[in-house]
Amino acid sequence: MSTPAFPRTGGKPSRSPSTPTGAALAVGLAVMTLEGFDLVAFGATTPLLLDYRPWDLTVATVGLLGSLTPIGMLLGSLLVGQFTDRFGRRRTTLVSAALVSAGMFACAAAPLPALFGAGRFVVGLGAGAIYPAMAPLIFELAPDGRKNLYSGIVQCGTPIGGAFAALAANTLLSGHSFHAEYLVGGFAGLLVLPMAYAWLPESTEYQRAVTTSAPAPGSRGVRLVLKPPYLTSTLLFSAMAALSFLLIFGMNTWLPELMRTADYPLRSSQTFLILLNLGATVGGLAMALLADRAGSKGTVTASFALGAAAIVGMSAQLPLPVLYGIVILGGCGAVGVQGLLNVYISRAYPVTARASAVGVALGVGRIGAIAGPTLGGRLLAADLAPRWNFILFAAPAVLGALLAQAAGGRTPGDDRGRTPRARRQTPRAQDRPAPAPRAQESTTGHTP
Repeated sequence: MSTPAFPRTGGKPSRSPSTPTGAALAVGLAVMTLEGFDLVAFGATTPLLLDYRPWDLTVATVGLLGSLTPIGMLLGSLLVGQFTDRFGRRRTTLVSAALVSAGMFACAAAPLPALFGAGRFVVGLGAGAIYPAMAPLIFELAPDGRKNLYSGIVQCGTPIGGAFAALAANTLLSGHSFHAEYLVGGFAGLLVLPMAYAWLPESTEYQRAVTTSAPAPGSRGVRLVLKPPYLTSTLLFSAMAALSFLLIFGMNTWLPELMRTADYPLRSSQTFLILLNLGATVGGLAMALLADRAGSKGTVTASFALGAAAIVGMSAQLPLPVLYGIVILGGCGAVGVQGLLNVYISRAYPVTARASAVGVALGVGRIGAIAGPTLGGRLLAADLAPRWNFILFAAPAVLGALLAQAAGGRTPGDDRGRTPRARRQTPRAQDRPAPAPRAQESTTGHTP
């Protein structure tokens, strides 16, 4: 197979092969904040969409519209990985962010529900492509022992953007009009794109991998991800990603409406959405630090379990300050776990297949994202008691914890908390159930 024809970075090479610059982190955070705003904007405007008289939407129809974004994300994630591994992380990120912004403008100008849904689908295409490009870029720039933390900082952009979306809805939206929310998202993209074009570097590790020598046939991209010894890892990661996305999209889409059915006013219900994403931001960083020291497996398990307990706790009749704290913990576990999974995936594959691995896992995982809004819509349409809605949403978190705990083996990050003597006593052959396709890489993949 010939060497890929994208050795250039677009004019902004990284300054170090292993350490990200402050500009790279800032741009990555801004790009993910844009994605988070655009994804959560739908949940923040769901009550207004239901009350928008010209369209006369039912709960089930709004649930269907909410599912169009994760459908687009599924396609974007599956299609972009191979492109990113062949043509570079930077260029893919720029194109993806432009798609997200264009989709938000389309939603703001849509005269009909069908065109609004098309805009949400375009937003999904761009959002689904952003992270399979951004995740390996930040992973490859980060130093050893800080990969979860650096990825966690960038991943914080998603809940920060979600909190801004809820805040914008509280501030700008009134009556029965939802359009201003989507205009804000579109203009935010116009601000982020020039900054990303000017300052976002390409991964030096990726450049070395594609310019030093041509990879052997079958040792890169989707072909490597879907064959042994990586196939089992890909299936496990995909299942956990599906459960994680079901939680994220289900809660972000329907939490305001669920709280409103529990007799909370609209503005208070949107406050819960802000707190959920606040918990994902602060708690996600804390869990990332823990993962860098203790490893991915135990931390991912704990995050799923924490999310399950918090979601069930939201159904209880508790004092408001206590309920606020439970919602924050739910954001830490149920929403924050996705960032830990992304690093876990990146550690398990070599550089020439890393973006494809993230893309396949997140793409297949979007089935959960599609199911989340649909499940929430059907539950609300069935007029169940609010307590049962929360209990049913907690079930995927319980299953995710079981899958994470059942996953065997370790990745390189799983010995972060062990003593140097213990690390030396561990035979490296046991850490590598299968040889990496490119032995010269410093971050070669391991099956989990």
